[in-house]
Amino acid sequence: AKPTVTMRLNCLLTALAVFVLQVANAQRMMNMENFEDITKKAGAIPEMNRTQPQAVKPIATMPPLVKQAQFPDWKEPPRDCSDAPNKDIFHTCMMNREMDQMTRTRLRRQAQLLARAGGGAGASPSSPSLVTAARRQAIMRRRLQSRVTTPSPATTQQQTNTITDDSRMDGAPNWQQPVPVPPFARGQTAYHPYDCMTLQCVCPFFQGAMRNGTCYLQQGNGQPLVMAYRKEYRMMSDNERNRWHNALNTLKRNGVYDQLSRQHLEVGVGSGAHSGPGFLTWHREYLKRFELALRMVDPGVAIPYWDSVMDNYLPDPRDSIMFSNMFAGETDGWGNVVQGPFAYWPTLEGRGTILRQLGQEGQLFTEAQINNIVAQNDIEYVMAYTAPLDSCPFPNNYGAVEYVHSNIHLWIGGDMKPPSTSANEPIFFMHHSFVDYMWELWRQLKQPRWFRETAYAPDIGTCANPLHFSYGNMRPFPYLLNRDGLSNSYTDQMYRYAPRPTCSIQSPTCGSPYLFCDTRGYPHCVAKIKMNGVCRGYEGFNSCYMGRCWFGRCVQAPAQFRFARKARTAIDSRNVTAAPITALPLTTAARVSVKPYRRTANPPQKMAAPLFIDCYNRHPCCDSWSDEGMCGDEPEWMSQYCQASCEVCNPGYKKTDECADRHPSCPTFRKVGMCLGASSPFMQENCRASCGWCTQRKSDVCFQKGEVIKIPAEKVVVNSIRYSFDKDAERKQAALEQAVRRRARRGTRNAVRHD
Repeated sequence: AKPTVTMRLNCLLTALAVFVLQVANAQRMMNMENFEDITKKAGAIPEMNRTQPQAVKPIATMPPLVKQAQFPDWKEPPRDCSDAPNKDIFHTCMMNREMDQMTRTRLRRQAQLLARAGGGAGASPSSPSLVTAARRQAIMRRRLQSRVTTPSPATTQQQTNTITDDSRMDGAPNWQQPVPVPPFARGQTAYHPYDCMTLQCVCPFFQGAMRNGTCYLQQGNGQPLVMAYRKEYRMMSDNERNRWHNALNTLKRNGVYDQLSRQHLEVGVGSGAHSGPGFLTWHREYLKRFELALRMVDPGVAIPYWDSVMDNYLPDPRDSIMFSNMFAGETDGWGNVVQGPFAYWPTLEGRGTILRQLGQEGQLFTEAQINNIVAQNDIEYVMAYTAPLDSCPFPNNYGAVEYVHSNIHLWIGGDMKPPSTSANEPIFFMHHSFVDYMWELWRQLKQPRWFRETAYAPDIGTCANPLHFSYGNMRPFPYLLNRDGLSNSYTDQMYRYAPRPTCSIQSPTCGSPYLFCDTRGYPHCVAKIKMNGVCRGYEGFNSCYMGRCWFGRCVQAPAQFRFARKARTAIDSRNVTAAPITALPLTTAARVSVKPYRRTANPPQKMAAPLFIDCYNRHPCCDSWSDEGMCGDEPEWMSQYCQASCEVCNPGYKKTDECADRHPSCPTFRKVGMCLGASSPFMQENCRASCGWCTQRKSDVCFQKGEVIKIPAEKVVVNSIRYSFDKDAERKQAALEQAVRRRARRGTRNAVRHD
């Protein structure tokens, strides 16, 4: 039989596949033969061993004298930051090492305290968060028993570059829909709205209703709740930008902004947020929680990202439109933010304004740095070790994301400079949104979908402290591990990114009145310059917002006079009724009204979702134990599990109404079977209507033979609370002590009155 075209094609493909396999095997053999040479020259582990921590361990633990004898040319890289390429990286390196050293010291102290208490068996510096195998299994049980298509960099987007021709639109594209999640993925039901990882989980907290897989909100004429669509700050429409500003001001007024900012302050040390591989996963979860808080004010809001590359092209980035009153606001001569949407925002430290000191050190992102991040092939150089100790098998990596991103913190200066105060500055969230976007681009380009949720830098104690290990607790977020930040559900269900602004010679526009296209060399978008700013080198471009570049400065454009071309016909005004004068619509960004923060008694903007008050008892016997005085006898356990009964906080429900669903997700909890099992005590206290327990009294459960049952407070649990790193646990215990003193004073007054 004569071979067909299909048969010939199959033969060619088979031969090609065999050839590729032979080449790959030959390359692998060469790598194995040259293993010793590679180690001598580069001082690093070759690719074949980077995915195998057990192969790295002998080299990491090898004594220096043995290394020197076995590899004469080997030299330990300096670990004192002396090889940093510049002073800014040196400053960041020293800061990372200081935070890492403080964390390791606290871990040792915590292990010693737990050992002395006798309830911390197994707790050691290598397991600071009590993340044993049993604890990991418990964490997984507490979770549900119950396509990521990040837009590629836009290269063909048709855009415009003038004020009158503006292609920006509100919201996300119509084609953007959530991707279904696996049945047992985390975050499909949650105790707190910030723990949600799906729109269906968030829906009850918005008082919405699910229909055909979509959450429809009661407010806003039944609009559907859609994924957040994170755009570049200058690509947002005027309406979107002002809704973003107003939502931020609402969070600032009701205290939620400061509460979330304090979380970042408290993890400056003693967590996996900085100085190691957990940097990217921690901040991804933190941004998601902040965005959910914003969306509970306005469901149409998303965190924009700030592409500072476009500002770095300017002669002086401080003159960018970014730092005008339409965007991030302007400062006075001392760096205080006194104009714009964030004017006179008080900080956690007691300052009356946010502090900025632009351009005194550091630098903004460059396109080369972005390309270097996206071009990496190894997980260890993206989720990098930024504070390695001696004997770490990986060299210092000063091009890592954490190092490069710190340059922008230094460039903004003021509150943005140290990690402890950086969240005071709203630019922090837009900057980290861009960092998260870069990481997601790398994940899309370099990792298959199934691999994204498992690939994490190896757990090596000499390269990162144990709080950065993949199974370390993601403090202060409950029941989360560092590797949970690898989930695809973030961009499957919660948010997606709009492409970066681009332009071309064929279409030399960027689609925003606040950007212009520089067509020299490789066409790219650049931020426009505010009035009186330096525009040197851009005289031939539309580089000045509402002005023109004149001798290197942005000045007001000359007025355009129009002259009549022919005589107008005389009109007898006595026979014409004058049209009423109407106000022009507010269409330009310069005229949009934004309510800046003011320390007044005005109530905050009405929120789209009720404010979630985390004040629930976790056991139906909390009231009985409180009456027996256990709030003072067992302060650690009671402050965590009986907050409402011990007056640690003020609940948002009526404590006297026992037959009511106190938690908004009670119907969902019942559907996934939480009325029985380990969650039963919580459901008996807070979801009695959904579980059908209204006919049963709490006393039937809490009293045996006329006495209150004992508190199930295990010694290990009590000690873990007592010696916890979490400031929230300390605040709850302090609030409980105050409540106990109040009760004692009330009891004394009542006794005096009775006498």
